[in-house]
Amino acid sequence: MSKTSTAIIALIAAIFSGGAAVAHPQLQTSDPAAGAATVPPKEIRITFNEGVIPQFSGIEIKDKAGRKIATGKSTIDPADKKRLVVPVKEDMAPGDYKVEWHAVSDDTHRVRGSYSFRVTR
Repeated sequence: MSKTSTAIIALIAAIFSGGAAVAHPQLQTSDPAAGAATVPPKEIRITFNEGVIPQFSGIEIKDKAGRKIATGKSTIDPADKKRLVVPVKEDMAPGDYKVEWHAVSDDTHRVRGSYSFRVTR
């Protein structure tokens, strides 16, 4: 196979795989971060690779025993429509917590996932 043929095949593969990679919102960063040890957060901020619709996106926080932690209404950061912001309505005791998130992108793709962090005092 010639270098030109190999380059064309690689380019075609990159185009098709690149389109699939951005077809759904993907979690890019979170605050608190996955696996982090932190003081009790006042809000959870998760950033995706594309804009999300806050009315159809949100989180649920659970402690190690599975008890839900009260949260407020999901909003979008006015400076970045890819960042979902959810206020935490109660003080979180030291321990492990799981964030279960769901998001609907501007083009209506739906995804969900989870991550954990630890609260310290």
